[in-house]
Amino acid sequence: MLSIDKLQEWALAYIDFQSKDELPDEGDSSWWPVWKFYDLGEDNPEDCWNAIQLIIDKTDNEKVLGMLAAGPLEDLIEDHGHKFIERIEAEADRNPKFYKVLSWIWESGSHDIWSRIEKVLRKKDLPK
Repeated sequence: MLSIDKLQEWALAYIDFQSKDELPDEGDSSWWPVWKFYDLGEDNPEDCWNAIQLIIDKTDNEKVLGMLAAGPLEDLIEDHGHKFIERIEAEADRNPKFYKVLSWIWESGSHDIWSRIEKVLRKKDLPK
């Protein structure tokens, strides 16, 4: 597991990268915070979950949050939804910002997981 300092560094780098008006070519080293989700997603989804929460906590930039929803959060749900669904449900109930980001994802995970996410999303009437 990454230290809190490394998680903070990753979250801030992701926010900075996704805030850019123009993204560099994919081979550019500044892509590291994006690729880190892919690198750790299979072997250490806990770090991905922690980074997702930090990013949501640290920015209101809807472009950044939209990219987080469409990539890392969807991937986490698709690959590890069974492990995280209870935390996702609790976080969506507790944190309106997380709920908003969750509401932007496309269907991910198994039918059972997706049904639970839809149930959470129907609880509140927030604009997507």
